[in-house]
Amino acid sequence: MEKQITKNWYLVLIKGLVMILLSVLVFNHPGGTLLGVAVYLGIGLILTGVLVIGLGITERKVSPNWRWRTFEGIIDLVLGFIVINNPALTMSIIPFMIGFWAALYGIFLFIDAFSSKESRGLKMISGIIIFLLAWVLMFNPLFMGLTLVIWFGVLLLINGISNVIISFSLRKAN
Repeated sequence: MEKQITKNWYLVLIKGLVMILLSVLVFNHPGGTLLGVAVYLGIGLILTGVLVIGLGITERKVSPNWRWRTFEGIIDLVLGFIVINNPALTMSIIPFMIGFWAALYGIFLFIDAFSSKESRGLKMISGIIIFLLAWVLMFNPLFMGLTLVIWFGVLLLINGISNVIISFSLRKAN
């Protein structure tokens, strides 16, 4: 198996170069990247909805809550179709959703600081900082959207460079 991997080192190189190219595209077209994230979110919700509906239906003889699971799947399915049909709306909502989640997390972290003796100060400070950053994200969605895209581009770039380096190591081992 290892010999096969070193023999096909060029495939790892191609993968790395494609990732580097994708990172350049992400940096040059941040709006299109965010739109792609919105579309993938919609597809994910639709697939999840179908699977959860199927799970709910198959559980109907063994679980008294099968109707709730099926209802959850229907909600996911409907939300998925809404997201797919309104990707621009989704693009504007994603940063708010992430900001809202982070704000709640910051609040809960701050509250949790009072119930534990370990790292109380760190939890309080972290909770406050997370809440403040979440507040910025919720009320400046463009900032959040671009930040999300930039981190995605950085991730692709780092992964691409590491794949290129690994491919040359594999070539040398071959």
